[in-house]
Amino acid sequence: MKLIAKAIETTGIIETQRRLLLDESLPIADKSCVRVIVLVTKEMKNDKTTVLPQPVDYVSQLAGLHKEVWQGIDTDAYLKQEREAWE
Repeated sequence: MKLIAKAIETTGIIETQRRLLLDESLPIADKSCVRVIVLVTKEMKNDKTTVLPQPVDYVSQLAGLHKEVWQGIDTDAYLKQEREAWE
């Protein structure tokens, strides 16, 4: 017997009773055993974990992240140097 695995991505919430409530029905007709992997967005502050809601827009959520790394660097010159190295 050949088994085929299919990944289905959806979102949902974990209720206070630790039940997983999906935002939409899964396209599975029969009763099936499934493997569930839960991806939780977390933020670390003072060695404590805070669970954050899933952002609506990841670009806005990540904008400015690690901006201190680029302080004092001429980004235009850096990009020009990198692009010249490709040739």
